[in-house]
Amino acid sequence: MNRCLLYLLLVVSLVGMFMLQGCLEDYLPKKLQQKERSESIIPGENRQEEQEREMLPEGVLPLRVYFMEGRGHYLIPVTVTIPWTEGVGRAALEKVIEGPTPAQEMRYGLYSPVPPTTEILGLTIRDGLAKLDLSGSFLSYDPGEERQVLNSIVFTLLQFPTVKEVQLLVDGVALEAFPGGTPGKGTFSRERGINLEIAVEPEALEDTQLVTLYFYTVLGDNHIFYVPVSRVVAGGEDFIKVTIEELLKGPRQDGSLFSELPPGIVLRGYSLNDGILSVDFSRELLNYKGGLRGEKNISAQIVLTFTEIPGVEKVQLLVEGEKVTLHYGTSFQEPLSPPLLVNPII
Repeated sequence: MNRCLLYLLLVVSLVGMFMLQGCLEDYLPKKLQQKERSESIIPGENRQEEQEREMLPEGVLPLRVYFMEGRGHYLIPVTVTIPWTEGVGRAALEKVIEGPTPAQEMRYGLYSPVPPTTEILGLTIRDGLAKLDLSGSFLSYDPGEERQVLNSIVFTLLQFPTVKEVQLLVDGVALEAFPGGTPGKGTFSRERGINLEIAVEPEALEDTQLVTLYFYTVLGDNHIFYVPVSRVVAGGEDFIKVTIEELLKGPRQDGSLFSELPPGIVLRGYSLNDGILSVDFSRELLNYKGGLRGEKNISAQIVLTFTEIPGVEKVQLLVEGEKVTLHYGTSFQEPLSPPLLVNPII
């Protein structure tokens, strides 16, 4: 009798434990459950950046600086490395002034438009404003290259999240105008545009907006470089939609830029949620050429362009509503972040 009672109590206990476990799963705080799930997928989300960091020697810091390509048409962002330092803003500017190494210049045909005798007299960053003081020798550049000279400095500083605007001083003074006529009293921001497709300043145009698009060019011995271009479009249009549509149009025909996106692609839809822009293209996207290299160019053009849109941190590409893996293995199964190393010359 006692043995039967013991078995009965054991069965009841086991049933109770299973029921309690089910109840606990229902009543556990949702945030705790979400935290456990999110921690398990963090490594997958950061895999791309981890792989890129593995390419870097230990103790170095990747920085993006802007050099001119040898034909003098476009300012190109390139990734260089420096020993780890806290003064990254000054270090990036010193790299711009220093320019590419002789080997890099010979291999890629790049050069710095900033006079090599330029000295940095001071740099402060406060409340989104980077105030940069340069020596008078900075003004010895060719006035005809003024936009490229100023943009190489401004956009190098704008890569840092704490910098929204840049003020340039020369020997401690804000100039009335730079040698090429650019007003010197104000500040510079992304609204200035880079590699503009028009000859006039955007500020002179009414009811317009600028979109930044990434195409590619070939330098040196068949090296691919991704190039940002600022295109003026009508104001008042949906900024995300017009950016996508302008990328699909491709570069101007009179330049040396190319797009890997095949013709005939139709935008089926898009949405922006929690920093992830989902873009749905028609199946014509799969008509690309160029093998694995073509796939990488498509991925870079799409991700670099769309993450220039305010509020976009990652891009989820869809084809006919489905996540895809392209023929040579380039995956769009998960949202993609912009690459850490853009046009590396390290």
